[in-house]
Amino acid sequence: MSKEILAVIEAVSNEKDVPADVIFEAIEAALAMATRKKYGGDIDCRVAIDRKTGEYKTFRRWEVVDDPAEGEELAEPESHLTLDQARERNPAARVGDFVEELLPSELFGRIAAQTAKQVIVQKVRDAERAKVVETYKDRQGELLTGLVKKDDRGSILVDLGGTVEALVPRDQVIP
Repeated sequence: MSKEILAVIEAVSNEKDVPADVIFEAIEAALAMATRKKYGGDIDCRVAIDRKTGEYKTFRRWEVVDDPAEGEELAEPESHLTLDQARERNPAARVGDFVEELLPSELFGRIAAQTAKQVIVQKVRDAERAKVVETYKDRQGELLTGLVKKDDRGSILVDLGGTVEALVPRDQVIP
């Protein structure tokens, strides 16, 4: 599966002109979300994909918090450990650190794969939008030309070329 992950990342990165790291992070987030669903949803987890081999590891994480006052319990025991509990696992642990435990990296079923796909598609869209914003941010106030694609009640959808579209308020359009 590791070679397939690398092939998908390269293909999507080239096709969408999005940095490979964005795709890696999207897949890591998707696998982490699928892991959370598998284990009940309340746990914190992290997935790390080796950028060279495509192998991945899954970790359950707990944030180290101050010991609660006597008689009180942790507010979120699924994702927090007290400092004393954390130091049993790692004597150097400090408040704010994370303690991690390796989980088995498993293949996920159809529903988890669909969830992963949705997360990846959304992250790629976000990266594409950020790239468009970066391209046009210095052109604010500049007059641009484009092709009107859709005339809606209060706004007009304008194609600026290169798959870039802008939703422009009707009062900002010069006929």
